[in-house]
Amino acid sequence: MTQRRWGVWAGAAGMAAAAALIFAWPVARLALSLPQTADLGPTLGPLWNSLWTSAVASALASLLGMGWAVVLSGAARKGRSVLHAISLLPLWTPPFIGAFALGDAYARAGLLDQIAHVYLSWLYGPWGVTAALAVHAAPMGYLSGLTALAAMNAELMWAARSCGAGWCQAFWAAFRPVALRPLFAAWALSFAFGLGDFGIPYELGEPSGFRTAATSIFASLSTGGTQGFGTAAWQSFELMALGAMAVAASRAILRFDPGLGTPSPGAAPLPPFRWPVRAISLAAFAVYVALTSGLPLAAMLLTALTRAYGLPPIPANWDVAGLFSAQGATWLVFAHTAALAAVTAAVIAGLGLLAAEAAPASRLARAAHLCLWFFYAAPGTAVAVAILVAYGHALYGTWWILGLAYVAKFYGFAEAIVAARANAAPEAWRAARACGAGPWRAYGAATWPSLWPAVRQVGLQALMCGLYEVTLAGLLYGPNTETLAVDVLSASEGGDMRTVAVLAVWMTAASFTLGLAALREPRRQKRKGANPLRIAVPAASLEEVRLG
Repeated sequence: MTQRRWGVWAGAAGMAAAAALIFAWPVARLALSLPQTADLGPTLGPLWNSLWTSAVASALASLLGMGWAVVLSGAARKGRSVLHAISLLPLWTPPFIGAFALGDAYARAGLLDQIAHVYLSWLYGPWGVTAALAVHAAPMGYLSGLTALAAMNAELMWAARSCGAGWCQAFWAAFRPVALRPLFAAWALSFAFGLGDFGIPYELGEPSGFRTAATSIFASLSTGGTQGFGTAAWQSFELMALGAMAVAASRAILRFDPGLGTPSPGAAPLPPFRWPVRAISLAAFAVYVALTSGLPLAAMLLTALTRAYGLPPIPANWDVAGLFSAQGATWLVFAHTAALAAVTAAVIAGLGLLAAEAAPASRLARAAHLCLWFFYAAPGTAVAVAILVAYGHALYGTWWILGLAYVAKFYGFAEAIVAARANAAPEAWRAARACGAGPWRAYGAATWPSLWPAVRQVGLQALMCGLYEVTLAGLLYGPNTETLAVDVLSASEGGDMRTVAVLAVWMTAASFTLGLAALREPRRQKRKGANPLRIAVPAASLEEVRLG
């Protein structure tokens, strides 16, 4: 017990040191650097733009995503894994690239305009930004809908049906009690994402003069000088506070009634729809996927294949070799980006394992874990400004400052590891210890198998986000620390649309590969003579880890 107590103390001390380095010092420095005489009037317009676009987009995304979760659960029994992966495509597409693809498909001179002479005049502007934010955040509502469906007791629905209620009325009576908390959580997360997203407003808002707080911070730091830095600091502080309040409110609502949404043992799944309704539902979903993902991604691929931007994307104008003729410097940048993302993923997984062991037994570790998680809810521009204020004088232009910012921003993924550890049964570990196994051997035999799916998924998610992160990299990179996302941003600013499309194709392919790998659970082969404890402790299901 003494050895375990020392281990908890050491873990708590490590978590506290990480929280001080990554969270407390940057936030304190940002607060102390706020100018007292700054004119905040010009910041209110972009802030209001961020607020209303995020609020509308998050409401649409939550309702739309939860609706698709219900529709697909009742419309299909076979092929659910394929439909699940298709539903997550917008979440795997980098936001900046997704906005570029939408413009390439539906804007003037886009693919739809070339084929049918139809284009969306409102795409570049506030409503285009709102629609793109909603499309990208819809998978959050979809995952929350799956959470509610897993907690719904279909027996209540059958009871209502037996009392004469219609199908929709009976379903709503059983679904509503378990849907409110996940719906609010999806809204809060979508709101925090929209509030701090830089790529979509930059791609679809800046050309029309529509500026949000995130793009305003970028402009202030790029061209504003000393006065612009003060304005950016205030805007970062405002965004950080709003994002934190939104996600903190969602966590408070989710914990308000711990028993709400708990499924009954042996509860039946949602009954399937009748065949005409199933056919209509699947057809509607296919149209939605084609409009939001299929056609935009096809337009982006055709732009990458066409030898010059503006030529008709017909086979006679294709240049397939152009997809593979990137300069050596670009491949070097890709290698640097992959290495940075891999190191970030490893550090986050390690900190998550440390928090999983120390947080349940130490208040200091729990407080440190909460502080480290805070930046996950903060906009990327605010995180970049805080890290820049705290460490820019010593680390600017190095990979260290990018690594710190990435860990600070993406540590929130580690919450899945802490949740998986809390759900792991302690009996297996105690049994291994009672049989004479040491602490590390007992941990590897009894605890690690239940944590490995969460660790694997957290690592893949952090790796995916690190590969396409543009906000942090765009504000913190130096002459020798460019990432692939910075190259895409630079090419877009220079008007080289084909280079943007080529790099976007490779980034999207890498992101989709990692996303599919995260969905696929690793096979656990039972070897002859394996430790029975390792076989007896099942790994947490993917949905349990993903949905918390």
